[in-house]
Amino acid sequence: MEVSLMGLAGMGWIAKSLTAAAELGLADHLDGTPMTAEELAKQTGTHPETLEALLRILSALGVFRRDDAGVYRNSALSDQLRDDHPQSMRHYVMLSGGLYADTFTAVTHTLRTGESAFRHLHGTRIYEYLEQRPAEADLYDKAMADLARPVAAALAGTYDFGAVRSVLDVGGNSGELLKGLLTAHPHLTGTCLDRPDVCARATAELAASDREDLKDRLVYRPGDFLQEVPAGSDLYTVKNVLHNWNHEHSVVILGRIREAMERTDGDRSAGGRARLLVIEPLIETDLDWMRVLFQMVVCEDGTRGRTDEVQRAQIAEAGLEVLDTLRLSTGHTAHICAAAH
Repeated sequence: MEVSLMGLAGMGWIAKSLTAAAELGLADHLDGTPMTAEELAKQTGTHPETLEALLRILSALGVFRRDDAGVYRNSALSDQLRDDHPQSMRHYVMLSGGLYADTFTAVTHTLRTGESAFRHLHGTRIYEYLEQRPAEADLYDKAMADLARPVAAALAGTYDFGAVRSVLDVGGNSGELLKGLLTAHPHLTGTCLDRPDVCARATAELAASDREDLKDRLVYRPGDFLQEVPAGSDLYTVKNVLHNWNHEHSVVILGRIREAMERTDGDRSAGGRARLLVIEPLIETDLDWMRVLFQMVVCEDGTRGRTDEVQRAQIAEAGLEVLDTLRLSTGHTAHICAAAH
C-alpha cells in the first residue's frame, strides 16, 4: 500500500467514518440482507447520498463489499461490527473513534509537557471521569469486553487449568476474561475485582443475562487493587491493566497480588502454590510505539509501554519470580509467576 502525507492526514476521517458505521449499526442491518445505500438509509434514518459516500470509502478499504449493482454486504471485517458476532469489536471501535480520538486532539500538550492529555482536558483520570458518566462508562465496559474475548479464548486453550479450581482477575472490568475461561473450563469458579461502580453494573448485567452456567460460579468483588487484593484463589490474572499505570503504581499492584498469594499459600496445609499470570501486549516492533503514545495521551502521567525486560524487572521488584512465559495468539505475553522465596 502506497503511503502519502495526504493519505496519512486523512486517517482520522476514516476512523470517524468507521465509528459512525458502528454507531448506526450498519453491519447489523446488512447481516444476511444485502442492500443499496438508499435501502440502508431508510433502515437507519440517514441521508442516502452521504451514506453512499461513507459506504464507498469503507468498501474501498475492505470494511464492506460493494458489487457492480451498488449493493452492499458485510465482509469479514464488517462482520466484527455486528453486535452478535462472537468476536465483536463494535463497542471498541466506538470508544476508539469517540472518547479516545477526542483525547488525541490534545496530543501536542502531552508532547510538550509529558502530562496526560486526558487529565489536561478533563481534570481527572479516565476512571474517575467514567464514574460520573454512566453512558460513557457502559460503552467503556463493553469495549473492554470486546478486547477481552479473544484473549480469553487464546488463554483458555494455551494455559493448563487442570490443577486450578479458582481464578481471581485483578481489574477484570465486566469479567469477560473470566466468562471465557469459565465457559471453556466448567470446573472453574471466578472472582472479578474492580471498582464498586464497575462491579455493580457487571453484577446487574450477569443477573439479567441468560448465562445460568455462570451465575453461581462468577462473583464480582468491589475493591481497590492499590490497597488490597483478596486471598484464597489458585490463580490470579492481571490483563491489560499494568500498561495503564506508571512504574510505581504497577509495582504496587503486583505487590498487592503477591501479598494475596502469600496469604493463600500460608493458609494451605500442603502443596500447590498460587500462581499469577501477568498478561500484557509488550513492545516488540516500531509500530508498537503507537500503543505507547496512546498510553501517554490517555492514561495517567508517567505511563509507558513495557518491553519484556522492563516487565520482568517490575515483576521482580514486586517480589515475584517468573516461572515460565506463554505467547498468546492475540500478541499478548503471559508471564507465569509465583511469590519469590
